[in-house]
Amino acid sequence: MTTPPLTLRPARADDLPEVHRMLIALAARTGQRAAITPPVLARIALEGRAARLLVAQRDDSPQRHPVGFVLLMIGRNMVAGADWGVVEQLYVQAPDRGCGIGRALLAAARQAAAEAGCAGVTVSSRPETDGSALAWRALGLDLADPEPRFAAA
Repeated sequence: MTTPPLTLRPARADDLPEVHRMLIALAARTGQRAAITPPVLARIALEGRAARLLVAQRDDSPQRHPVGFVLLMIGRNMVAGADWGVVEQLYVQAPDRGCGIGRALLAAARQAAAEAGCAGVTVSSRPETDGSALAWRALGLDLADPEPRFAAA
């Protein structure tokens, strides 16, 4: 698998319409309706201290919008007693799946968590999302418990 040339970076205001569209698609994959509005997304992604919204943009495409995103939330893990990152969502648009973009986004989220002083990262997943368990396992993550959570150190 060859990952296309990518730019991985924090989301900007002009990325948010496409990220919002991807959030709607992600919710639909789980049989839900996305409740987040563009203004709330902007507050979380651009103004929130706990959130890191990172996007992937293909350098070899004339399209200048993101093709995937990862939302990392940072907070205190009361069990571990340390700052901890939680990947709440990771999404890559259908035409770009299977070529390493998700892996690159996860690596960028782990790097952002490390830079923020986090002792580790937990990746959240929902079993009703088609293929999510297979995707996480393909990224080298192990099922941490019977709940839909995968852990990455």
